[in-house]
Amino acid sequence: MNGAESRRTGLLLVLTAGISWGVLGIFVRRLMALGLPAADVAALRALGAALILSAFFFLTRRETFRVRIRDLWCMAGCGILSITLFNVCYFAALRLTTVNIAVTLLYTSPAFVMVMSVMFFREKLTLRKIAALAAVLLGSALVGGVFSSSGPLDGRVLFWGLGSGFCYALYTIFGRCAQTRGYGSAAITLWTFLFSGAAGLFIPNWSAAFRTAQTGGGAFWTGLAGMVLISTILPYGAYTAGLKRLTPSTSAITAAVEPLVGTVTGVLVFHEGLTLSAAAGMVLILGAVFLCRD
Repeated sequence: MNGAESRRTGLLLVLTAGISWGVLGIFVRRLMALGLPAADVAALRALGAALILSAFFFLTRRETFRVRIRDLWCMAGCGILSITLFNVCYFAALRLTTVNIAVTLLYTSPAFVMVMSVMFFREKLTLRKIAALAAVLLGSALVGGVFSSSGPLDGRVLFWGLGSGFCYALYTIFGRCAQTRGYGSAAITLWTFLFSGAAGLFIPNWSAAFRTAQTGGGAFWTGLAGMVLISTILPYGAYTAGLKRLTPSTSAITAAVEPLVGTVTGVLVFHEGLTLSAAAGMVLILGAVFLCRD
């Protein structure tokens, strides 16, 4: 596979990840409608992925479990900081402000990725990348409706919201660090959720989760399966594989199709309205992905 083909494959993988993350709301809403709090849903997501990945690789590729002790910090960073701590920050922001503002602050993550990539990986900062980043930030703000929102943007909202964007960005950075040490996407994804799943054990009210599993029936299990398989294992595996073929900044910007897909999902599945500003934001995000194509 030549350089151009590898890049196109990388873009396709990252786009797949963004789309899969974008439909997460379908499954999360189903679970939360059964009475599960957000922290329990996040823990079930991490633990479900850890168990399925562990079983799969134990049966098919046991070498995936092999990791050098000196490299565990990369995997712990992916799992604990960029998934578990991200969920804590994001859910805290959601408690303090509107979903629109929380999502917009979350999608400052490509800016963090770009800055850290220049600092740690000596990535070249081009005008095209800067333009794509600006389009993502503005497009996410328009999709989130932040300019028409009256939610209070106080210091606590900024702290938790920007914290979620920073932690979200860390997956790209720690994932690239692990790749430079010779680990493939399978090993990185597996160890990410082993750490995240272990951290998730300390968060939820398990007795309530078990009761919901018993009373929720098919709605619980289909929601859980969709969340874990479609919106967790698939996108994290695809994003990590795509990251190997792209620069960290390009990966982060391309994955920003997530809020676009989330908005489309809201319109088609939950019959939410689509404003003119949200449509303009979607065009800007697509434009950013187009800028990253070469």
